[in-house]
Amino acid sequence: MSVRRTAETSHLFSPARIAGMQLRNRLVMSPMETCYATPDGLPSAQYTAYFEARARGGVGLITLGACTVDERHREVPTSIHFGTDDVVGAHRELTKTIHAHGACIQPQLAHPGPDGLAPFMGGEDNVGPSEVGSYLTGTPCHALRADELPAIVDRYRHAARRVRDAGYDGIELHAAHGYMLLGSFLTPSRNRRTDDYRGDRVDGRIRLIVEVIEAIKREVGAEFPLTLRISGYEGAADGRTLEDSQLIAPRLVAAGVDAFHVSGGVIDRLTTQMVTGSSYGDAHNVFAAAAIKRVVDVPVMTVGRIHDPELAERILARGDADLIVMGRPLLADPELPAKARAGQLQQIRRCISCEHCIDSMEGMRMRCAVNAFTGRESSLDLRPVDSPRHIVVVGAGPGGMEAARVAAERGHRVTLYERSRFLGGALLAAATVHPENETLLDFLTSEIRRLGVETRMGVEVGADLVREVRPDAVVVATGGRLVVPEIPGAALPHVVTGRDLRAMVGGFSESREGDAPWWLQAAKRLSAGAAGTLMTPTRIRRLARLWLPFGARVVVIGADLAAVELAEFLAGHGRRVSVVDRGSGIAPEVGAKRRAEHMDRLARLGVVLNTDLRVERIEPGAVIVRREPGPETRIPADSVILAGTVEADTTPADAIRNHVEEVHLVGDCTGLGLLRKAVEDGARTGCAL
Repeated sequence: MSVRRTAETSHLFSPARIAGMQLRNRLVMSPMETCYATPDGLPSAQYTAYFEARARGGVGLITLGACTVDERHREVPTSIHFGTDDVVGAHRELTKTIHAHGACIQPQLAHPGPDGLAPFMGGEDNVGPSEVGSYLTGTPCHALRADELPAIVDRYRHAARRVRDAGYDGIELHAAHGYMLLGSFLTPSRNRRTDDYRGDRVDGRIRLIVEVIEAIKREVGAEFPLTLRISGYEGAADGRTLEDSQLIAPRLVAAGVDAFHVSGGVIDRLTTQMVTGSSYGDAHNVFAAAAIKRVVDVPVMTVGRIHDPELAERILARGDADLIVMGRPLLADPELPAKARAGQLQQIRRCISCEHCIDSMEGMRMRCAVNAFTGRESSLDLRPVDSPRHIVVVGAGPGGMEAARVAAERGHRVTLYERSRFLGGALLAAATVHPENETLLDFLTSEIRRLGVETRMGVEVGADLVREVRPDAVVVATGGRLVVPEIPGAALPHVVTGRDLRAMVGGFSESREGDAPWWLQAAKRLSAGAAGTLMTPTRIRRLARLWLPFGARVVVIGADLAAVELAEFLAGHGRRVSVVDRGSGIAPEVGAKRRAEHMDRLARLGVVLNTDLRVERIEPGAVIVRREPGPETRIPADSVILAGTVEADTTPADAIRNHVEEVHLVGDCTGLGLLRKAVEDGARTGCAL
């Protein structure tokens, strides 16, 4: 069933109700920490602008990231708090802003429990059901006595009153993933008590949650909506099972729960099961939501890699859930609901599961790799220009296309030049080995066409062309220089470089001729010709299932992100792959979460990692390596790939600087930065023109 159906017949865009809260549709924004709040734990201008963009984009209900009921106990330094009465005024401004766009909004109330920063921010102990360590810092907590619990219940009760007084439409309680206070009491893995709150008995596990729910309902009234977020299945040896969730759900409804938000997994430092990569598959928590829905008579929400509105529609049509919760898809495109409702699916910028939103939190500011406006809603200006200009963009990679898209969106006349016959640049190869990247390529290509950007393919831009065209400004997005290490034996016929592979996909002229393998010369000629425009990343992947020009044993020399993804691709197509690199680890360009997921995937695929090794030479049938001060070692190889590294290359920009008044550099031509840098540079430049 397609979301292109009208609002009256579409499940996704039919109204919904949670107790007394009326929603305009069944799309809910997931609670996600952003670190956009003030140091005092109040909504900042950036925080408000971020949520306003999602409300304007058409989502039905917005849920704030975890908001603490005790200002002394915070999950992050800037956690929003409802611990004192003086926060109400600031929150009224936020709720007023969101309501003006027709959306509902609720905070997710939590107490960090054993997983807060109290020991570091205020010198107080964390607290929990038992003496357990924080998932993030390892710091042990104080095991709460039974006589200390009523004061915490009162914290929740008073916070709920402040939430209501601030104009919020409801409350979500956080009891998922076996962490924070309520989740820690709920899971046997952290609750080792032997009293009435004990973790080895159902009544004990839920006792504190029930007391909190009942106290909140007494304070704000039975009709004030209360949602409970839980893990349907914790997926850990000593965690809760799905059967346990089905057993406790009706009891929690009797206590006052008006809806369930069903997630999955348990917490760890990398949020492994909470925010998942593409290898987890789509909608991986729906089975648990459907199971809970069968035993309760209140609405059930489902969350977890539901990136496609059509998939969301199918889940609702099957009756597996009543509402769909999206997190990262609304970072990638806050207008997803409005576009889906209008049937403009091609105009949706999809989440590519790159995990940059999580890795960026290491810098205490959440960012999205494919949408530079996320978290910059108040600083990047997309308003139409008063005086349109002619903008030339050189290079149709992700940075160049984003610059062209934004400039055209603002009303400039844009001409996009690309030396190959393809739009996409380095994104073509990235989309070939990592399919989710292709959604960004499709989005940018579609937007370039929709906005009327003039494209000139197969054209090299130099000083003569710039003097002839006389643009008002030039954006140079020609990419970096791919540098391949000089290794004895690199010219052997079974050796291929990263430059060769890029030429094979994009038809570039920078690969070697003459001694190149026949298949590489043929592929390059094909991609450079008219027939090459048919070779999309999808078609290349399909062809790869039938034939790949590599032997059974492949050695990839290099361990940056591109090399790692290539190794995964080859191993997934039946090759025995070894990765060799002088560095001490893999994918240094990405954060810990993304790197860990690649490590897991490489292990499952049987890829052998060889780090801290120097490549001495390449021989027919082998790569010779050495770990100093040890002896040489021989790694068997039927094919060898020299991945290479990207370095800054401003040569194309330097050639035209004296022939145009305004030149901007975007993307890898100023140094490697992956998609996130290309997109951000392109967006900033498009807004500055």
